[in-house]
Amino acid sequence: MPDSLEWIAESWCGANLDAGDLYVTCARGIGPEQLAARMADHSPVEIGPALTIQEAHRMVDLTQIYCVGRIGRSGEWSFIVECVGSEGWALDPAVSRGAEVLIFDPRPDDPPSFFSYHSDGEVQLHFELGFGYEPAGAQPDLLRPALEAAGVIPAEDSLDDWLGNDEESPLLEERRRALKVVGEHFTLSLPRQMIESGRLPAVVTRTSPPASW
Repeated sequence: MPDSLEWIAESWCGANLDAGDLYVTCARGIGPEQLAARMADHSPVEIGPALTIQEAHRMVDLTQIYCVGRIGRSGEWSFIVECVGSEGWALDPAVSRGAEVLIFDPRPDDPPSFFSYHSDGEVQLHFELGFGYEPAGAQPDLLRPALEAAGVIPAEDSLDDWLGNDEESPLLEERRRALKVVGEHFTLSLPRQMIESGRLPAVVTRTSPPASW
């Protein structure tokens, strides 16, 4: 059964899973195969055997394969979970033409992590998960009331309040609350056990180095 979205924050901060193996992109209005094809830096794309996240990671050789995704469905949403060389931060909004696309990027090498909402080829909302709240996009206030009600946006921000990386840290709790708001607004839940421990059909999404490399 799907497990809401708060667990993503725990995985990003946890010791049992490399944060770089949990780049999540979801889409409503297109199927998982179509989402993977739109995100890939090559065509055509081929959907391969079901793999665990560790097996997908081992496919990445950084010479011919830089990123591998695993695809699935949860309710009306398609999703793809990528590892290693994802470019969620630079995903072309055109991927969302005729659809809605949500991006959850841990940015392990260049924090903070972020959330983006694209629809009909345009960035509707983008904000960082931690270290304050500075939304951007065509609808910057889309989630503001819900985030304020959840305590994600404090009355007075203080950078020191968000520092820390253990399970009880304010940063982790802020991420949990923000992701809960996102899940409730978009009616999105994702199956934690299937994504972290199960097998899902795999697809190579990047065959060249990401721009940040």
